[in-house]
Amino acid sequence: MPSPLVPFRQDELQILRGDDNAGPYQEHDRVYRYDCYNDLGEPDKDEDYARPVLGGSQEHPYPRRCRTGRPSTSSDPYTERGLFLLKDIYVPRDERFGHLKMSDCLGYSLKATIEAVVPALNVAGPFEFDSFEDILGLYGLGPEGPNNNNPVIAELREKIPEIFDPLKMPLPDIINSDVLKKLPEDKFGWRTDEEFARETLAGVNPVVIRRLTEFPAKGTLDPTQFGDHTSKITEAHIQHNLEGLRVHNAVRNNRLFILDHHDHFMPYLDRINKLKGNFIYASRTLLFLKDDGTLKPLAIELSLPHPDGQRHGADSKVYTPAHTGVDAHIWQLAKANVCVNDSAWHQLISHWLNTHAVMEPFVIATNRQLSVVHPVHKLLSPHYRGTLDINALARQTLIKAGGMFELTVFPGKYALEMSSDVYKSWNFNEQALPADLVKRGMAVPDLWNPYGIRLLVKNYPYAVDGLEIWWAIEKWVNEYLDIYYPNDGELERDVEVQAWWKEVREEAHGDLKDRDWWPKMDTVQC
Repeated sequence: MPSPLVPFRQDELQILRGDDNAGPYQEHDRVYRYDCYNDLGEPDKDEDYARPVLGGSQEHPYPRRCRTGRPSTSSDPYTERGLFLLKDIYVPRDERFGHLKMSDCLGYSLKATIEAVVPALNVAGPFEFDSFEDILGLYGLGPEGPNNNNPVIAELREKIPEIFDPLKMPLPDIINSDVLKKLPEDKFGWRTDEEFARETLAGVNPVVIRRLTEFPAKGTLDPTQFGDHTSKITEAHIQHNLEGLRVHNAVRNNRLFILDHHDHFMPYLDRINKLKGNFIYASRTLLFLKDDGTLKPLAIELSLPHPDGQRHGADSKVYTPAHTGVDAHIWQLAKANVCVNDSAWHQLISHWLNTHAVMEPFVIATNRQLSVVHPVHKLLSPHYRGTLDINALARQTLIKAGGMFELTVFPGKYALEMSSDVYKSWNFNEQALPADLVKRGMAVPDLWNPYGIRLLVKNYPYAVDGLEIWWAIEKWVNEYLDIYYPNDGELERDVEVQAWWKEVREEAHGDLKDRDWWPKMDTVQC
């Protein structure tokens, strides 16, 4: 910072940090302060809408959010009072969406879009799907074609010009014969075992599958509290499906993989299944890497809490592939339960916690400690754009008590509390794509490879594409930082970046500040 500008920089820092401004903040404010997630519950509405404060305790640790400073509720002094839907929630002025970005974000879902146009068109409601055929009708695949049996959809189609038809969805590629050169009768291709296995590598949540290193799979839950959670999948369930290999050879040759949601949900399953309209299993799915480089499912284990109590482990059943008779229908239901587990984990952990929530405190620390002319600020700020605003909207509509998360993801009222438990094992160093792939056993270190690792499953689109992007960004960032930090001494003397990193550890992710994995900011190369 040039010395004549230092006083102005200090004045701006005082505004941005807002240490003397407790709030509530106004639309024009530019205050970046930390707070816990204390605005998710609505105890004044009903005790069933009360939610624990996330962050600020070892019981419920969480990344910090941007403070809004609203008053507390009448029922609970620790819970911040919520806002009515669509009433502006405070976000620092520089972080607000432009009007075009905001218009894109308002169409949260097909249901919300349709319900928005129903009153204007004077169509009888409510809008809802009565059957799976109704959903197929959106793609023109229902028994009645595009105008299916849902009277609201049929009436909407009559009133909305065909040129603007939000109810005619493009066919997904998996059932689009024009794209995949498939026959029309392949419209149920998404139900095949091949597609089920492919989506563990290329679906919405390709970040959980890992290589199996011991058979049977072992649980990671504390046995003194939860009992034995060793998998019930045995050699007899899978031996005939291993292309001639014995199980121990398949493990040693890196041919067995697992999509494991057993330990993720089991501690909460008893409470989750007591929620109205809920009944779910925890799942383990074993997959085999075939000679042609694709995966196939071998067995699915579905588990419930033991009827005698959680200290007795799990009550589990194992299902194997079947394609005729009643067993085929049961197998389809088993796969559906796995997809429900995977979808919930994607929304709650892969997407919300590990993308949105953990990044917000970095945004706050950057604005509080790095001047706008600092090279690291310039490097990071384009990637932060819109993060605080979309996260604030999420707290107001998606992740709050009774919000879309709780209505659509099966953990319901326990969803965010569950994500707090997952955050306890969050490790900043493992968020890098190469490190994540090695940790999950999907890759091994390989210094001869340009990415430094070698994939064990070649047909892994998420990793193949992701590593190319990662390598390009890493190369560009290294070249950029070399200009400003030619040696470690320059980094150690940079008081702003040192203060930034200290605040990231001690305040932004303060609940994990004592973890020994935090890297020191003393070398240019990680």
